[in-house]
Amino acid sequence: MHMTTGEVIRRIRKSLGMTQAELGVILGYTQPVISQLEHDAAAIHDVRVLRRIAKALHVPLAILVVESDEEADVNRRNFLRASVLGAGTAVTAGAAGQAAAASSTGSIHVGATEVAEVNASVGQIHELDLLVGGDRLCRLAANEVRYVKQLLDSGTYTEATAQTLTSAAAEMMTAAGWVHFDANKRQAARSLYAEAVQTANESGDGIAAAHALMNASIMDLATVGLPQGTEGSQLRPQKAANLAQAAQSAARGQGGPKVRALAALREAQAQGPTDRAAMERAMARAHRAYESGRGRDPDWVWLPEAEFNALMGISYLGAGMNAQAEAYLQAAHDTAGEWPREQAAWQLYRAQNHLDAGDPARACALLTDNYAAIQSVASSRLRRKLDSIATTARPHAVVPEVREFLELVASH
Repeated sequence: MHMTTGEVIRRIRKSLGMTQAELGVILGYTQPVISQLEHDAAAIHDVRVLRRIAKALHVPLAILVVESDEEADVNRRNFLRASVLGAGTAVTAGAAGQAAAASSTGSIHVGATEVAEVNASVGQIHELDLLVGGDRLCRLAANEVRYVKQLLDSGTYTEATAQTLTSAAAEMMTAAGWVHFDANKRQAARSLYAEAVQTANESGDGIAAAHALMNASIMDLATVGLPQGTEGSQLRPQKAANLAQAAQSAARGQGGPKVRALAALREAQAQGPTDRAAMERAMARAHRAYESGRGRDPDWVWLPEAEFNALMGISYLGAGMNAQAEAYLQAAHDTAGEWPREQAAWQLYRAQNHLDAGDPARACALLTDNYAAIQSVASSRLRRKLDSIATTARPHAVVPEVREFLELVASH
């Protein structure tokens, strides 16, 4: 039986020699509230609450956030056995009672502190998705969207706060959209992105609109692993290109180097299957933007060199330019940091590229070597990619590397 989030909190608290009342003092909650949290009350799915608990107990947030996955249970048990927990120190609770405010039907005063909390939650969701994948985060992200909508609908705030809160809400919707996309809940992702664009436009935030548009654009590209006829399996490269171009237009006045580069790379991905010349023009714009110093990027933009190289490689893969794709995907792997979901995705794209180039042995050997790491990420989107590659490789089962890979897939 897996450990729940509440049980993990209880075990860590007890390992520190802390009573429920003492933890409650640190967090600004009563002892009964702590007891409810340890018994998995609804607030356990609120990232703000979990972030405060993680800070109070001096543990990584990912240890608390992952609830129903076997690999997560192993990580938690190893973490608890490792005795790495130091003595807990009191942490100022900040704005006490936020969880209660989130569920209140009355008016909520919203100021800079509340907006900063929403923005912090957006960043935390993006980071957790990179660490553990989207499958485990959908409920958490959906709760955050409901919370920020309640602030917009029921809160009292100044005109200046209204603009920053609306921008933060748009970013939260985009973060939730990405989590649902990674979990292969594509219709929910589309709805969240559409709502994010509308919300961003209401606040006049071109960067937030660009973020949602560029994320929405890749939903109309080739989807590896979805059976024909499944929602999302239709290729719509022109629609994807239009969305990516709209993202570039939205970002043009306010976007920093990485925002503009990322939007151009999304267009390159869209153009690759049908128009190589347009793809290469978009790539050139991406390089110019990435190397420029004009503008300031928001905190959410994630485009280190490794990701830039990976998106270049994925664009070349879509265009059938296998040698160029492998060079960039290998460069992404060589310069990558410790982001499990991205590492898994890049290895899957490399394997797909080897298959497309007519080398199933190399593709399957790569996946066999990295199988455990790929399986450790809770992303239905990536699992579908893996299943699709296995299906494509199956006619080559007489090849030893292919046979070994297929046996590995069958055993899981």
